[in-house]
Amino acid sequence: MKNIVTFFIITLSLLLNAQKKGKVVYKVSLDKSTIEKPYENPENTEAKNEALEMLHESQPVEAYLVFNDSVSLYYVEEKVEIPRWDNDNGVVNITPSGINMSWYMAGSANLYYSDWTRNYNISTSEVVGTRKRIKKEPILWDITEETKTINGYLCYKAILTAKENRIAWFTKEIPLPHGPRGFNGLPGLVLEFQNNKYTYLAKSIELDHYEAEEIEEPLEGDIITEEDYRKWANGFWSDEGN
Repeated sequence: MKNIVTFFIITLSLLLNAQKKGKVVYKVSLDKSTIEKPYENPENTEAKNEALEMLHESQPVEAYLVFNDSVSLYYVEEKVEIPRWDNDNGVVNITPSGINMSWYMAGSANLYYSDWTRNYNISTSEVVGTRKRIKKEPILWDITEETKTINGYLCYKAILTAKENRIAWFTKEIPLPHGPRGFNGLPGLVLEFQNNKYTYLAKSIELDHYEAEEIEEPLEGDIITEEDYRKWANGFWSDEGN
């Protein structure tokens, strides 16, 4: 009888874990306090000042991770233009800058899809109308004992092997290997990811969200490796420049 009860408890636990599904809303933002301000350094080129200006004008965006027990899809909110305020001879002009670096860093219009039943991780990318599906290599993590709480979940710190400026905080309370923008493969859902100066922080976690029932795999475009994609993209732009 004891063995039957133990078997029932274990089976029920596995079924509950397998049924976990939902949606995470991340806020993706740039820590501007660590970035040099434009035009403060007289030795900077105009191009560098313009790049710094774009970074300081960038605004946080929302990104979404929809998941079930084995499959996930990550995407970013639709592109919105940031207004640029120019004061010209006392007249304020509002024009769109058209570039939000936080949106691009969050993933822009690309999709990130994972299916752990096939150990299959891809991202989509489009270059001048040509779409590719890029097969991602497995990510290696160093998991630490450091913890903190995010949205009520106890999270553990993991560091991307060989890249100490990329840090993930994952929770074993949702024991699924999903994460934002393809940064996944940990023994728990990633609720925060720090990529150099950008942070992906879970604003909300809604389990049993309806979108988890409708996750579709991106099928448009040839599948290539990351290395072949870099060669193809570099070759494409080189040919365009000739």
